[in-house]
Amino acid sequence: MRNEHDTNQGVNKSEILFLYETSYNIPNGDPFTGEQRYDEETKKILVSDVRIKRFIRTYLEDVKKLSIYVSEKTGAGKTDSKTVLKWLAEHQPEGQKATDIGEVLKQQIDVRLFGGISTLDDKVKFGETNFTNGHVQFTGPVQFALLNPSLNEVDLRMHQNTTHFTSNANNAQGSIGTTTLVPYSIMQIHGWVNPKVAETTGLTPEDLNLMYEGLWYGTSGEGSSFSRSKVGQNSVLLLEIVYAEPNKKIYGTDRLISIKPKPEKKGETIRSMDDYEFDFTKLTDLEKDERIAKVFFYTEIPEIESSFKDCKKFEKMTL
Repeated sequence: MRNEHDTNQGVNKSEILFLYETSYNIPNGDPFTGEQRYDEETKKILVSDVRIKRFIRTYLEDVKKLSIYVSEKTGAGKTDSKTVLKWLAEHQPEGQKATDIGEVLKQQIDVRLFGGISTLDDKVKFGETNFTNGHVQFTGPVQFALLNPSLNEVDLRMHQNTTHFTSNANNAQGSIGTTTLVPYSIMQIHGWVNPKVAETTGLTPEDLNLMYEGLWYGTSGEGSSFSRSKVGQNSVLLLEIVYAEPNKKIYGTDRLISIKPKPEKKGETIRSMDDYEFDFTKLTDLEKDERIAKVFFYTEIPEIESSFKDCKKFEKMTL
């Protein structure tokens, strides 16, 4: 659980930076081709907000056993909105009997975090119960950048593999497949938390605590990150940069952290953290910025934690 700063015990306006490393996997394949998303001009790989939210959702559902709206498991595997909402309305938490579809949606932690939509008729009947407000939409108070680039450049590597089973009954042998892998990347995910929007979904500090837990562990081996294409990921650093006032903002948050490859290395040849150093100079300069109330951080790497030991505004959170 992260600690709250003294000025506000509710949800604070803040920005999120989350760093994790990948090794010989596919951090975020294109849904049409399966190939890693890639910016050919910068030679940096890209990870979408949808991929990050899926890490979080699956962790919250599978590990924390929380109800999730955007899930193939909700409503016995039904994926159409009407059937899922019907199931949720008929299986509300003990002690809750909401007849407003908007309130039913807000019972789900992923709606409170990322928003959600219902396209039902304004009035609908499930079983013997009449429900209202069926045509409702919530904007999520937590948003991540649509595409997040890696901090290092990457040369993609082609990998061939064989399958044991044949593609059809007429073939005597299995087939050969080709996969494009990322040898190594240090990813930076950028996010935002809006307290005003949080009021509409009922987002709480406890929800954010769970989201940060899901972001850290759900990316590095729990839930949907435990798969053939995602193994080899390790969470490195999580930051919540909290603003002193809701109308304040700093420029270029996603450029506060950079890496410096060792003299014999360059971005494409990096294969582990031994091959580069982090530059936190701009990040630790937030210590002197009056617009920043607090910087909560979490890491399990002592060398990174020591970078913040002289920064009074920096406080380690617990997950």
